[in-house]
Amino acid sequence: MTAAADALVIRDRSGSRIVTPGYRVAVCSAALLGSLTGALSATIVNVAVPDIMGTFGVGQDQAQWMATSFFATMTVGMLITDWLTRAFGPRMVYLIAIGVFIFGSMVAGLAVDYFIVVLGRALQGFASGLLLPVTMIALFMVFRPERRSTAMGMYGLSFTLGPGIGPWVGGMAVDAFDWRFTFFLVVPIAFIAALVAASALPGRDEKAPERGLDWIGTILVSIFLAATLTGLSNGQMRGWDSDFVVGLLVLGVFALVAFVAWELITPDPIFDVRLLLSPRMAASAAISGLFGITMFGSLYLVPIFLQLVQSYTPTRAGLALVPGGIALGIIFPIMGRIGDKARADLLVATGFILFAWTTWQMGLLDAHTAFWTVALLVLVQRIGNAMVFPPLTANALSALPPHKIGAANGILNFTRQGFGAFGINLLAIFLERRSAFHANALASTQTESNTATDDLLARIGELFDAQGFDEMGQGAAATWYLGKVLSHQATALAFRDTFVVYAVIASFGILLALVLRPHRRRPR
Repeated sequence: MTAAADALVIRDRSGSRIVTPGYRVAVCSAALLGSLTGALSATIVNVAVPDIMGTFGVGQDQAQWMATSFFATMTVGMLITDWLTRAFGPRMVYLIAIGVFIFGSMVAGLAVDYFIVVLGRALQGFASGLLLPVTMIALFMVFRPERRSTAMGMYGLSFTLGPGIGPWVGGMAVDAFDWRFTFFLVVPIAFIAALVAASALPGRDEKAPERGLDWIGTILVSIFLAATLTGLSNGQMRGWDSDFVVGLLVLGVFALVAFVAWELITPDPIFDVRLLLSPRMAASAAISGLFGITMFGSLYLVPIFLQLVQSYTPTRAGLALVPGGIALGIIFPIMGRIGDKARADLLVATGFILFAWTTWQMGLLDAHTAFWTVALLVLVQRIGNAMVFPPLTANALSALPPHKIGAANGILNFTRQGFGAFGINLLAIFLERRSAFHANALASTQTESNTATDDLLARIGELFDAQGFDEMGQGAAATWYLGKVLSHQATALAFRDTFVVYAVIASFGILLALVLRPHRRRPR
């Protein structure tokens, strides 16, 4: 046991505990297993979206709820983690989160109704929102301040590697079994994590200062997320001018205004709105939101695109994302170190340039694009993602006094997860609307004067004639095949439009990065 370890002590209700190397390994194991559980579950279900849509008969505007509910409840979980940890201690919060996660996984995996699947995903997201901050707290407890960059590297590796390999693991589960196993696969990891955490993580520190929870703020932000996301998701199905949709959107706006007003007057806010009065902090929060939209949105859209347009199997679709996930896990901690020396504005702008360019290129893909072309584009996308968040976080927090760092970090977490939820929601709605638009446009061209369609129907009829179909059967089969071709083409065109819009959204990050330019010091 080193002298440094002797000097580092954790105090909780069970008494002081010296941080030995063995104890540090146990805490790190619990922390990494916990963060891997939360991060892996964020994307492992994405490759199963087409299968789940087919099972329950839902469209893209409803299918996105599996991702949206996860990130929305994850946001709420992150907001209350600090209070829960002070009140009950890291060990209890960790074990409660694991219990909720396992319960949510079983609920979603055994669901017989789509609403139950969404409910299970919401429970998974809330538990992940508790797990990820607690694991970071646990790592900080067992590493001295001068070695916390190592702790952040370990945390970043598990947090970023999980979403990278999640679609591949989920794809293998779907191909080998069915979509339900994407919910069950993470349960053993969560169970092992709970066993390790029960003996390794400390309990509540009796000497920690008491802090109340901003209950009103938590309730208002929960109403805002639930009402607004539900209203947006039902607009396509119920009509944007329906009383139900308009009422939910108005309630969401009212809850948001009330939340901002309350956070300005409460002495202990969960979201310190006053920090956004600084242009640099406001820009950092906006960039963090764009990072959430680009990162989580691409993890949702790309595997669905590969399955619906390029007809990939779930395993092959997930495998196309693995090189990018590995690159993200490797480069993320490296960028954290580079960000301490290089200019944050240049790194952030370059990251968004890479993401915008690759997303624009994805809008040019078709059903015949090679596998490695897609994998390379995703790889460059992830490199762009890795260049944004570490230097952004370091730049946003470096100029703040120590007592404001926690609140500022909470703002960055809130905007990243919240914007990610809204981004997936709106992109899925846009994709659904463009699919309907292109389907109607293509259907209107199928007239008697369309010689290309007549030739296609004639050739298909000849194929079915060779198989012994009568004339009526030939016509019905040819018409069915034509409908499938038009539907596939409409979906491909809708994804093209969505990727182009996605690239335009990402380009705003390049402009916002200019606000992060370092100020020149005036000579004395």
